[in-house]
Amino acid sequence: MIRAILVDDEHIVRKGLIHILPWQKHGMEVAADFEGGEKALAWMEHEQVDLLVTDLSMPGMSGFELMRIVKERFPNTETAILTCHQDFQYVQDALRLGAIDYIVKTELDDEKLDRLFGRIAERLLADREEKTSRSQPAPAFAQSSVTLLLALNADCKVQELYAQPGLNDKPLVPLQGNAWFTEELAFQPEGEAQAGLSARWAVFCLHQVGVKDRSRLKSVLDTYIKRHSFYVMATTSSAAAVHDSMQDVLLWETKPVREDWIRSWRHFDWLFQDEAFQTFLEQIAEQRPDPNKLCGMIHQTVWAWRSMLRWTEREELLQELGGLQTWSQWQSFLHRLRRSLRAILDQSGIDKDITARMIQSIEWSLLRLDQGITQEEAAAEVHLSRGYFSDCFKRTTGATYNDFMRMLRMDQAKRLLVHGSQAIQEIAAKCGFADESYFRKLFRQETGRSPRTYREEEAALDEFMHWPPVGK
Repeated sequence: MIRAILVDDEHIVRKGLIHILPWQKHGMEVAADFEGGEKALAWMEHEQVDLLVTDLSMPGMSGFELMRIVKERFPNTETAILTCHQDFQYVQDALRLGAIDYIVKTELDDEKLDRLFGRIAERLLADREEKTSRSQPAPAFAQSSVTLLLALNADCKVQELYAQPGLNDKPLVPLQGNAWFTEELAFQPEGEAQAGLSARWAVFCLHQVGVKDRSRLKSVLDTYIKRHSFYVMATTSSAAAVHDSMQDVLLWETKPVREDWIRSWRHFDWLFQDEAFQTFLEQIAEQRPDPNKLCGMIHQTVWAWRSMLRWTEREELLQELGGLQTWSQWQSFLHRLRRSLRAILDQSGIDKDITARMIQSIEWSLLRLDQGITQEEAAAEVHLSRGYFSDCFKRTTGATYNDFMRMLRMDQAKRLLVHGSQAIQEIAAKCGFADESYFRKLFRQETGRSPRTYREEEAALDEFMHWPPVGK
């Protein structure tokens, strides 16, 4: 059994947690419980403890102080924290001190607790197995750091990596897509090595991995590639290595999924309010949404604005989207987009709040193209009369609402024809045309070509750089 002790200054909380948490199910027993760190330390002088579960906020000795002392005096004891706080930075500080996981007192859901204690038990048993086999050779990939190499171009070959000094004698393990890793920080590209890789590979030196099972490690690294690498890469103009903490990444993966950034994006007050714009960027950095979902949503909205006749820079900005690879580059694009759009919106002479409502109405209409929405419904959605809405919409976009919707439907149809493989009938329905024949007739009037010919003749430039850049 895994011997655990529980430290919390509230007696009723300790007793409740002893009965509620699934200790025995995961091979644990609570050997003792204490109201403060001093008594726990005194008891640990004479008893074996595998796991310390401690509150962070306690009178006298805090949980942070207790963790520091235990780490120094009892290095074989692991720590998990109890907290009512869901502040990421607060929990992260504890994890950096060596805590292996955290339990939120206000979220004692059976399924979550079962997964949580499963992770804790797995970590403790792995540590125990390692200690009992110290006389044997260390298992492969038991190091605390790895080097991850991610291809940025479709023609990248693993032979390029083996040709680099420092990698030619290392076993490279394949991951999903065109990515590879080796078991230690074997490679710091510089000089000729950096010039050799150029912009073809991204190199990540990942610390605090703490995962010894190879299949589990590969799964963690695949997750890192698909989500986190997009946010930590500053540029792809060189192969300079990016250093990152996998402990922080594992913490990201335990957090509940939040999508406040979607609400912030679609409110569009960030167009005129600097604080709202900064909040939106911070939400992205904190919540780290799936890169393809994030970029796809931004692209779809900006493409919808393509029909704003007064926006002369729209095509130039749309062309930039295909070359954006990292969150750093997307942030720079958003700054330019905001400046460009504000410049033409400020010329409308309309109150900024009303202007933001016009942009909101475009997004609302975009999301309902297949529903046959009317101008009256769009006006009601932003709480304006039909007449006032009509006047403000034309002053904002340069087109009447009905003309704008006609252009928007056609623009969306062109985008789907070039960048997708859906049937023409399906595209017509998605863009709000119930009659496919009528859609084909209007499309030919608009472009001079049939939908099929348009699809075959138009160059399919990338809408935006999907992540990871090579493979799935």
